[in-house]
Parts: sequence; structure tokens; C-alpha cells
Amino acid sequence: MASRKQRDGFDLVSLPKAELHLHLEGSMRFETLVSLCKKHNIQVPPDTRGQQFEDFSKFADVYVAACECLRDESDIYRLVLEVAQDAAKSGATWIEPALSIMLYAERFDGIEAALRVLAEAAEKAESETNVGIGFILAVERHFPVSQAEMMANIVHKVTITDEESRRIQIFGRPAIVGFGLHGPEEGYPPEPFANAFKIACEGTGVISVPHAGEFAPFPGDGAKSVRGAISTLKAKRIAHGVLSVNDNAVLQEIVEKNICLDICVSSNQLLGVVDSIGSHPLRNLIDSGVPCTINSDDSLLFGCNLLCEYAICRDALGLSDEMLASLAQTSFQHSCAPRAVIEDGCNGIMRWLNNRSG
Repeated sequence: MASRKQRDGFDLVSLPKAELHLHLEGSMRFETLVSLCKKHNIQVPPDTRGQQFEDFSKFADVYVAACECLRDESDIYRLVLEVAQDAAKSGATWIEPALSIMLYAERFDGIEAALRVLAEAAEKAESETNVGIGFILAVERHFPVSQAEMMANIVHKVTITDEESRRIQIFGRPAIVGFGLHGPEEGYPPEPFANAFKIACEGTGVISVPHAGEFAPFPGDGAKSVRGAISTLKAKRIAHGVLSVNDNAVLQEIVEKNICLDICVSSNQLLGVVDSIGSHPLRNLIDSGVPCTINSDDSLLFGCNLLCEYAICRDALGLSDEMLASLAQTSFQHSCAPRAVIEDGCNGIMRWLNNRSG
């Protein structure tokens, strides 16, 4: 993990930041994974932190094990609290964890019941850490489209229902702030999910935040997935999106529509999206005018938290403190946080820069 100071740059912990691309289950501490596996008599998966993934199966094994461990309310409370605690240690004041809730909802009497437990856990975690939380409910590309539409209807219902008691909220604000699309891009284009995203996002205040442009759906055609996410899913942010760098027309559309790419440098390197950290296109995207944020994706699997990712961007990619501050500002401006959180974050970033220059 990153130390508090890197090179001659200013303290990265005290730089206020939001994290918009992290998976709740994939952000479990490895020690917690071991503890919960033992608690529920589940085989402990290998520790993959910092290792190169040769294929997706080992990644999936660890991720599924993390979901398998979530079997009672105390497990959920522990996970959400620890994720918020770890975010606070990285200097984050707002996070938007994505949920793979279909992998464990049945143990909590269904999706709505599981979401209520998660919202209650988020309130407790926010009270203890001062880290605000808004969840992204994600559907899987390789699951039936009908399931995605079912989940979209749940999002619609619990977000804007006239019955106050049926809304799922965190301190009076919607618990679900985004609707996502996860899973393998190859063979699973975004177009079939257009109706699900329309149901979830139209008139609800929930934003479209699909994964796209991480792995090419067809060889050499990674940008097509990004274009589809924009045109058919009306994406406001895109998780990853790095392969859009290969298509100038797609890049121009991203810039013109002010769509944010939520970048995960370590994840891209360890999953083979890029050959090395040094070859990551983040700087090219920034230079093209694309709004970008820095994120950890799955610290359980990759071993790098949000603070570590910022340090990598400074040390390995050569981003200046001013550029890091701009990325942090983008993380608040493109978040679904309450206005007060956004303003406090951006003001804190300006103080960070002023203290640095002073």
C-alpha cells in the first residue's frame, strides 16, 4: 500500500477525493475474507493481491468466494463499515460501491430486503467514518436480460415510490445512485439492456454507469462497446472505458457529452488490459480532454487501495500534484454526492493546493 508521502510530492492522504469505481464485495479486506470463510466453513481462495491474472477464472473464484461469505446481516455490516474505514484512510469522503447483489440476495429474502440491510449498514458506517455512501446496483451481462429488467423495476420502485416506508434511503437520500452493467464484454454487447437502463434511470435520478471499454467485445473493437454504452444505455459515466483511446470519434463524443471515465490503473495492468503501468493511456485521455477519475476497482484482488492508485499515478505515470487535484475534483463533480459534500470536497482540494504551494 502507498505510504503517506510519495517522492517530493505533497501528502496524498489529505487530498480530498471521492471513489466512484469500486466493487463492494471486491473491496473486502483479505483478512475479513479469511475470517468469514472460516465462520461459514467455506474454502479460503488464494491471495491474488498484486499478482498478474492469466485468465478470468482465478479472478472469478476470489470474487465469488467474497460473495459466498455474505450470509447474515453482521457480515454485511462488517463489510460496509470496513470499506468505509479504508476509504477514509485513503482520504475519501464519498464512495459509490457497486453491488453484485444477485450473488447473495436470496440469503436475505430477496433483493429489496438485502438492499435495506445494505442501506442500514451504510448509515452506521457513515456515522462512524464520515464517509458518505451511495450504491450502484449492477446487473450482469451474462445473465438473462429479463433479470436485468426485474432489477431495474426494483430500482425504480424503491427510489421514487410515493410510499415513504418503501423507499430505500440513507439519511433521507436515495440509497441507489447508479445502475451498472458488469461481466464479460465479449459476446455480450450493451444494446439488449437498453430497456432495463431506461426503466432504472428515466425519471428516477439514478444515473447510468455501465462497464465498457475494458475488454474488447470483438478483437480490435473495444471502442464499440463504449459507443454502445453511450448511445443505447445513455451512460453518464463509464467504468473503465480505456479502449476508447483507440477511436478518435468515440473520444470526441465522450468529451462533447462530458462523460466521465472511472479509471482503475492497477486493475487494467493486472488483468492484461494494458501491458504495463507505464503504458496505461490515462495521461492520453486527460490530454484529450476526457473527464477521468482514479479508482481501485477491487482491492481484495489487486491489492491496491485508492491512496495507492493515486500514488501510482504520480510516481509511475508522472502526474503532477495539480493534475491529481484536478482528477480528485472531477471525482466529486461527477459523483452523485449531495451538493454539500461536493462543495466541501472541492473547497478542500483548493486548500490542499494552496497549502502545497505555501
